[in-house]
Amino acid sequence: MSWYKNAKSKAEHLVQRGLDKHVRVAVTGLSGAGKTAFITSFINQLLYAPGEEHLTFFAPCREGRLLVSKLALHEQLHIPAFDYLGSIKSITAEDPSWPASTRSTSQANIQCRFMVKDKWLSQLTENSFLTIEILDYPGEWLLDLPLLSLSFKEWSQLCLQYLESERRKPFVSNVFDKLSQLQYNNVIDEAEQGEQLGELANEYKNALHDYRKSYNDFSLALPGRFLLPGELKDSPALSFFPVISPDILNLDWEQFESHSVLKVLERRYNYYQKHIIRPFFEEYFSKVDRQIVLLDTIAVLQSDYDSYQDLKETIERLLVGFSYGRSNWLKRLFSPSIDKLMIATTKADLVPPDQHASLESFMQKIVTQIKNEIGYDGVDVETMAIASVATSVPVTTEHNGEQLLCVKGLDDKSGESVIHYPGKVPAKTLSREEWRRLTIDFSPFALPELNPDDSLPHIRMDKVLQFLIGDKFV
Repeated sequence: MSWYKNAKSKAEHLVQRGLDKHVRVAVTGLSGAGKTAFITSFINQLLYAPGEEHLTFFAPCREGRLLVSKLALHEQLHIPAFDYLGSIKSITAEDPSWPASTRSTSQANIQCRFMVKDKWLSQLTENSFLTIEILDYPGEWLLDLPLLSLSFKEWSQLCLQYLESERRKPFVSNVFDKLSQLQYNNVIDEAEQGEQLGELANEYKNALHDYRKSYNDFSLALPGRFLLPGELKDSPALSFFPVISPDILNLDWEQFESHSVLKVLERRYNYYQKHIIRPFFEEYFSKVDRQIVLLDTIAVLQSDYDSYQDLKETIERLLVGFSYGRSNWLKRLFSPSIDKLMIATTKADLVPPDQHASLESFMQKIVTQIKNEIGYDGVDVETMAIASVATSVPVTTEHNGEQLLCVKGLDDKSGESVIHYPGKVPAKTLSREEWRRLTIDFSPFALPELNPDDSLPHIRMDKVLQFLIGDKFV
């Protein structure tokens, strides 16, 4: 009768989705944006929300209707559980530290019991339940999503433009020469000579790693598993690289023999698309209801004009890859799609409160075009400047006879209390010359001593909760 139990379980799951008793939130962001800290704070705020009023803008908490929240085991047992306890222990330790960044997929489930607000539903039941699923995965793997719409030739053309830029040439010149001189029409025995391709692929990956150590770059020419292979390390599935010879790129590739170097590389790229990228995103994102995209605008402002343009293009391509559209009970049952999207710039605690609007405005310029397209499709889109775990407090000091709002926290190296003014955050896009003249310093603060029995300090996490899940507490 196991088939009956499985069918019954799936049916109950579908009914829950139809009745809005279940919501799946995808936390999306490139590496360094603070996904792990965000998920830790998201869970922490919910666990401490019942009976408190620290989440002013989260309606169920403000109205006193959220009765209890608890962590629970998720249904997908093959996915590791998000290590909330380990993360909170790191943040609140005697010598606190940020939790380790995500190296693989994980999932968290929070179950909430709340008082029903709807006057008609309250006649049927006084209390109701909501299960919130949160999905975490390495930010590097997100870079793979746009590759699903690119052929091997299109990806190679993109990589050629990428590798030819002035700032990358010093890092990739050696491997660039080798790939340029490769005889792509040579017929090879893949079993015997595949190792040579693997060695070239490793040289290409190492060059990208060396470059990325100096530049916090997130271009589409960097397949995610090249940066963080996970269980695919040394796998033939990653033993490919782009064709960067302009002469070869201008040819009709149909003329190449099936066992030529070019066709072998193309097959491996296609395999990576079909068997690595597509199954991952289909499994983890096909049933996503809500999404938050985390951007590290602070890091962008400390980079340069070219890094800004790279990130802007990457984010636009990433967001297009997700399924958006208005949700209703029928779609929730059979074809779920994202009906609420928040795009948040993180680490707002490094900026005085009077500049949060400028920080958000600058971030909006990165996503304006794609935000309008998604909003046109009927998706509710919101942008916000947040800090998952606040490491500073605002203070006012006098500078040249005027009052200046700054941030106060613990120096990241000495641990001493310091007051810092990062400079003026631009509220609009900058020209290349304006980028050169930009003087700004977002020095990170050390984590302060935090009480593990209190909720984590934050900036606007209550507004995040309200936007993403507040409407589910009816």
